[in-house]
Amino acid sequence: MYKFLTKNGQLLAFGLGVLVTIVFLLVIFAGLSDFNMLSKEEQFQSSIFNFGLSAAIALTVLAAVAAIAWGIFQMVTNPKGSLKGLVGVGALVVVFLIFYALASPETAGPVKKVLLDFNVSDNQSKLISGSLSTALVLGIGAAVAFVVSEVINLFK
Repeated sequence: MYKFLTKNGQLLAFGLGVLVTIVFLLVIFAGLSDFNMLSKEEQFQSSIFNFGLSAAIALTVLAAVAAIAWGIFQMVTNPKGSLKGLVGVGALVVVFLIFYALASPETAGPVKKVLLDFNVSDNQSKLISGSLSTALVLGIGAAVAFVVSEVINLFK
């Protein structure tokens, strides 16, 4: 199965996407004249686009489930090889926990007003702050790693 998907997986995924798109366009074009005759309010009630939206959601969920299942399968079948990835995820969790612990809830100003308007608790505020700080550090780290690797490649 692995060799089959390695050889034909992208073609199958592309073919499925094309097939869903063709069916969606056929459904749209078959009912487009009736849809255009509806008033604006009735167009919002129409179900002409439901197949396309449902198919897009289903394909997205299918892709996410397949990616997660494949990752778990690879981790189980090759635990030694997945050790680096697990260490990386652990380091990411540690960085997040540090930023979460250092975050303090906002007590005044416009940010506090927005937090009150959206009923954001202090713990949720710390979670958001920790997440944003972690994302910022990871973004800066990725940029630095990119520049350093390009400079190293320049001298190779």
